[in-house]
Amino acid sequence: MKWQAWQALANDEFYWQNAPEKGLLKAEWLGDYCLRLWFEALLDVEIYELDFYVLLIEEDPGPALLPLRDQERFQFVKGDYALVWPNPETGADDGAAINLAPECVRFFCERYGKLVKPAQSVAVA
Repeated sequence: MKWQAWQALANDEFYWQNAPEKGLLKAEWLGDYCLRLWFEALLDVEIYELDFYVLLIEEDPGPALLPLRDQERFQFVKGDYALVWPNPETGADDGAAINLAPECVRFFCERYGKLVKPAQSVAVA
């Protein structure tokens, strides 16, 4: 159901008009299927913790994400605008890497994650 909710939003062109995504700055593996994720925000950063267990194990994530059920593969993650699991053989972000767009990751963080640090409000003159 969670992947279906994302797919519905991803296909909504109106939602994405004039909605720039600044991207993911960093990802840290916390253990099991949990990640801490740093997102760019206006002159600041937002930090979330997200447990991918439901997304990867309890739900069908689709064939592209099935390799992430292996925790040895899951733990080698980085935030480089997108959420990236590099090719386990080369360490490169190539055809064998797995990437999730920052919009997708933020969607799951906002709905199912834990906000660890909100972005500070910035007064604009």
